[in-house]
Amino acid sequence: MKLYGPIVRLFSIFNHLYFTSIRSHNEERVPESGPVILASNHPTSILDAILLATQNRRKIHFLAKSGLFRNRIVAGLLYGVGAIPVYRSHETRDAGSRNVEVFEKVYELFERGGCLGIFPEGSNSPARGIGEVRPGTARMALAAEARNNYRLGLKIVPVGLNFENRELFMSAVLLRYAAPIRVADYAELHRKDPEEAVARLTAHLQESLRRQTLHVENDQVRALATDLAEALGQDPMQTKGGNTEATDADNRQPSRIKRWIWKLLDWYHPDAGDVDAPLETRLHNEQYLTDVLTRATANDPEAVQLLRRQVDRYQAHLHQTELSQVVKQSLNEPVRERLIRLRMTIYAIAMAPLALFGLVHNAIPYFFTKYTAQLNRDEAIRAFAYFGIGFLAFIISYGGFGFWLWYSAEMGWKGILGYLATLPPTGFITLRYRRDILVYREKILVRTFFWDQQELLQLLQRERQEVVERFRTLTGEPRETPQG
Repeated sequence: MKLYGPIVRLFSIFNHLYFTSIRSHNEERVPESGPVILASNHPTSILDAILLATQNRRKIHFLAKSGLFRNRIVAGLLYGVGAIPVYRSHETRDAGSRNVEVFEKVYELFERGGCLGIFPEGSNSPARGIGEVRPGTARMALAAEARNNYRLGLKIVPVGLNFENRELFMSAVLLRYAAPIRVADYAELHRKDPEEAVARLTAHLQESLRRQTLHVENDQVRALATDLAEALGQDPMQTKGGNTEATDADNRQPSRIKRWIWKLLDWYHPDAGDVDAPLETRLHNEQYLTDVLTRATANDPEAVQLLRRQVDRYQAHLHQTELSQVVKQSLNEPVRERLIRLRMTIYAIAMAPLALFGLVHNAIPYFFTKYTAQLNRDEAIRAFAYFGIGFLAFIISYGGFGFWLWYSAEMGWKGILGYLATLPPTGFITLRYRRDILVYREKILVRTFFWDQQELLQLLQRERQEVVERFRTLTGEPRETPQG
């Protein structure tokens, strides 16, 4: 694994440019030493292995299908980072005998206290869900323990990879680690009935993976949960009476210097989008809504249908009046309209030159990446295509600008490097500028606003309150008398 460290560090830089944010939850559950299997869902092909490798301190040996090793250059790279090929019957006639050697390498890896990365579904995950977990991971883990008289200490850590949008260029991603599964806990059952032990461990792994991702089997429940999350706002769990008061630590303000540094660094990173809540919070809230709706669908389907109609009516009024995202937020808290209009007008004028500079230098590689990657019909592979094509497109484009400056402007290498260093951050500024203009376009002075339509706002407030109260009935909590 001589190439593992340099390649992982290189991919860490690419991740920072490719994703708007990468967050990990409960990563401390991965043992710092001893044999372990990181078993993850598989939403985006090779990109999933890159995320696991860059977000973990341990060196991970990945099981990879043998077809990836056909190219000598790619094979050399994969072997250099410790990948282990797995052979399939439709790829080679002697798959069985070859895999005996493969598993021998895996057992030796565990006995050395190593870490194995595996995607137990065996193929790419369906959208917003986990496919059927195959028994191979459990069978391999139990065989490794049996080989060492069940004293190996092997653990399986399920990892949920959650993408805001797995085929969106520059999205957010959240890694959620489940509590480790001790394989030796199935030792007694494995001695008596190996197949039953494999089946139970597989079921345990599948259930754990589903808890770490937003897995919804009912499409209608999934759609209603998404619409309900939008209607209830960024924190729908407030409807169950949770404590939302900030702690003293939350209220402490950083120093002025730190605030300015954070603002400056913010321009050097793609923006997470027009929703302020982090992906972890949104995923947690939507999972809560999904759990409530799933139980209610089984126990009281008529109540769920009534909620569906109520949400549809609320959304219809929003669409009919063409309310922007800012107006939806204003239903919950007052906004100083004139100050926002003035600020957004100044912002639109002041940032236009930087946004234009970023657009000129980044538009070609950006759109080339976007539309070329979309030629791939496989949704999961498309995300990795964005990654690879984008890297090459931007490197070639920036190299072209550098050559042009050297050849035409006769600029020194320090000036060229300084100029090129401004291109990525101004590209992010352009994306953020476009997003802000789209979200806040109603606030710019040249547009009119309808805040005088008080009756409309009151109607929407009442309908939203009805949605909240109807959802409360599904959670089993008492309804409150609507105000106003």
